[in-house]
This record gives sequence, C-alpha cells and structure tokens, in this order.
Amino acid sequence: MSSLIEDVCELLDSYNGRDKVVRLACYAFKLYGCIIDDKPWQTAGSRLSNARLMLRLFDDIPMIRHTWTYGLGRHESSKYAAILGVLANAVDQAFLPVEKACWLYDVGVLKINPKAAETLETVSTGLWAASLFICLLQTSRSIRQLWWSRDCLQNSSEGGGADARKNLDVRLVLQAITAGKLCLDITHAVSCLPDGWLWGERIGGTKVAAIATTSSVIGIAMYFARKRLLK
Repeated sequence: MSSLIEDVCELLDSYNGRDKVVRLACYAFKLYGCIIDDKPWQTAGSRLSNARLMLRLFDDIPMIRHTWTYGLGRHESSKYAAILGVLANAVDQAFLPVEKACWLYDVGVLKINPKAAETLETVSTGLWAASLFICLLQTSRSIRQLWWSRDCLQNSSEGGGADARKNLDVRLVLQAITAGKLCLDITHAVSCLPDGWLWGERIGGTKVAAIATTSSVIGIAMYFARKRLLK
C-alpha cells in the first residue's frame, strides 16, 4: 500500500504526471455530465481543461530549449527519424503561440473579428491533431525497429538472449498500446475540428468524452506499467 502511495505522489509531483491526472478528471467529469445530462459536471470538466491550458501558457521556453537542443536531429539513426523529429518540434512550437492567441481572444485582450478567431481555433486544433499524427508515425517506426531487433534475437543462443527477448516483448506491447492511445487521441482531436474537416463535429459530446477518458486512463496505466516493467 505504501508503495502505491509513493508512486501516486511521484506521479503528482511531476508536471507531466499531474497533467495526466487533471486530464483524466477533466474528461471523466465531462463524460459523467453528458451521461446524466448535468451541466455543472460538464462545467467542472471545462474548468479543469482551462487549468491545463493555463499551465501550457508557460511551456514556450522549455519547448524552445528542446527544439534548439534537438536541432536537425543529426543524432538520429536515420533521416526519416530526423525529419519526423524536426516536424514534431516545429508543429509543437507553432501550437503554443496559436493557443495563446485563442486564449487572449477568449478573455477579451486580443481584439480580432470572429471569423479570424474561428480560423485561429481551427489552426490550433489542426496543429494538435498533426502533432498526434506525427507521434503515431514515430511510434510505428519504433514498433518496426523493435520487431526487427526481436527477430535478430529469435534464434540467439547467448545466455542473455531470453532476457533480451522478454524485454523487447514488453516494449513491443507498451508501444502497441501507445499507438492505440494515439489513435484515440487523434479521433478526439479531429472531432473538435469544424464540420467538413474529416469527421469534425460528427461524433457526439458523450462519445468524445468517453474516448478522451479512455485515453487518459490508458495514459496513467502506461505510466505505472513503464515504471514497473522497464527497470
């Protein structure tokens, strides 16, 4: 029991960990509010979503440092991986100021016409979806590499071959689950786009909340799974 409490405290002590917990609470509240048709629960979920946005307002400098450190990805094992890494950084870097502009408009600081504000919101959501899609491509590449490494060890007769294969099997399962989670997140992101953009606005609010809640549960479960299995 004490070990579980320590793990939960460690999760909450980190920025990314606390964001996972707040995200789960956000969409769980929204889902429950949609199911029982209760606006206060949905409002509570929206307030938590706003809390996550407030924290992201200060992510620019860490993101700039990450992008600068990554550079053109010369340390990557292939040009394909480097291109994906650079694209991911560019999309994430562009997303942050666009999201800030949307927030400034919502609070009345930024004075632009509603049409421009709608365009900004669409760009923000599109960048979010694009970032997730690039992550899915990176995860798919990682899965292919792990399969290749596993095949190389399949007939290994060395003493550590069995342990190495077991470790690769665990990583393959975790990466496959990650890919599934990203598919849920992409479905969620695209559903927030305006009507006419793929399946934008075609999935009901209850289903979107259910998709996001499931993704959030998987995200926290993966945190603990990696902590336990990848030692």
